[in-house]
Amino acid sequence: MKVAAGLARMLAGFGIPADGDAARLLGRYLELLLKWNARINLTARGEWDALEPLVREGVWSAQLYPPGERSHLDIGSGAGFPAIILRIFNPGMKLEMVESRGKKAAFLETAAWELGFGEVRVHAERLDAFLRRGPGEKRWDSISWKAIRLSGAELASLRLHAGEDTRFWMYHGANAAVGEPAALSEGLRLEKSLRVPGTNDSWLSIYRGSRHCS
Repeated sequence: MKVAAGLARMLAGFGIPADGDAARLLGRYLELLLKWNARINLTARGEWDALEPLVREGVWSAQLYPPGERSHLDIGSGAGFPAIILRIFNPGMKLEMVESRGKKAAFLETAAWELGFGEVRVHAERLDAFLRRGPGEKRWDSISWKAIRLSGAELASLRLHAGEDTRFWMYHGANAAVGEPAALSEGLRLEKSLRVPGTNDSWLSIYRGSRHCS
């Protein structure tokens, strides 16, 4: 099945209008991804059967996202799953993406520009360097990561930038996407853990962070 046809069928299953802004932006994003994928390795494969689980996960989790203007940090953004899709369905999101691989960071910058996301910022550096750089205290309403494992030290650094209402969105398989799972209980508390529909071993666990948790 071609990507455009597969996307239309999937969105219909979610009840998302095919002629709406979200569908249009999502289609454009996938067009850009396939174009760039011919030159750099954004995804292992470009066929719809390979892309569909990634797109479905993003669309599904976007429906869980709280409405309104929120600042969001995505770590190890890669090809933009799920961060770009979350932003497509939540226009009020102020998105920052940290991606240390230069070519993938360049793709994310291009995608944000082409999709008209003027407020999106891409940081082409490692997370630890990004958190150390610049004056003042960084603070986000939501923090997400997928397809990487955060170390205990990285998670501790992120907690310093988390308020009582900050949500940590961890996309993971059977095991937690952290190097030291015990670190998740240090200053974080689990709100919900949901299996991604249509999968057996893909999960979204949402934690709430507080500087004052012990």
